[in-house]
Amino acid sequence: MELAEKSTAKGVTPLGAVVSMLYEPTSTFAQLETRRSTWVPLLLVILSAMLLATWYYQFVDYAWLQERMLSVIEDPAVRDKQRGSPMPLTTLTGVTLVGMLVAYLVGFTLTAVYLLIVSKVRNFPFTFGQGFSLAVWSSVPLLIMLPLGAMQILLASNNQMAFEALNPVTLNQLYFQYEMGHPLAGLFEGISLLMIWNIVLLVIGYQVWAKVSRATAIKVVIIPYIVIYGAWLAFALSR
Repeated sequence: MELAEKSTAKGVTPLGAVVSMLYEPTSTFAQLETRRSTWVPLLLVILSAMLLATWYYQFVDYAWLQERMLSVIEDPAVRDKQRGSPMPLTTLTGVTLVGMLVAYLVGFTLTAVYLLIVSKVRNFPFTFGQGFSLAVWSSVPLLIMLPLGAMQILLASNNQMAFEALNPVTLNQLYFQYEMGHPLAGLFEGISLLMIWNIVLLVIGYQVWAKVSRATAIKVVIIPYIVIYGAWLAFALSR
């Protein structure tokens, strides 16, 4: 896995590739093929998410947030017990930051493993290192979460704002508006315009690096999303 390359292919720097990935992904992936410099987008994506989360917890009305989190607990006894021993803000912030770090690394790794297995089965020239790098570079649109979240915080009428409101381009924020605790809220908060952009980049990157057709790349990339979100929808509707 190439996490410490000093520079990318001739003609593009790591930071330049981060920018061009947003508007010229095909040629950017082609230029990144030999020197992937994965550490640059990896650090940027994770640190920007952590920065936004830290800012949020310093901004939000913590007493209000605690009550909101407790409201989804159905058992009154458990809810009252939790209310009597609230988690300190610093602890919640730390848990969130560690959770983010683990979630990103596990997510990138699982994507790499999946792409490696599919490629091996179908005899495509694709390695684990390429898969991990592709997963990371395809997540570059998530950097837009920082300005979006900053806009939400700066324009908020008060500091009673839900964490999920930091991403205003999820299906739930844009259209459905389900309250936390609704069976479909988590599903539609998990699907956003940035996630769709991420998927599109995965398709383009896999096509370029695995030397497959666009149709094959679409099938390889889309199948796990259909399975995961389809199962999630079925579970949510059954509740």
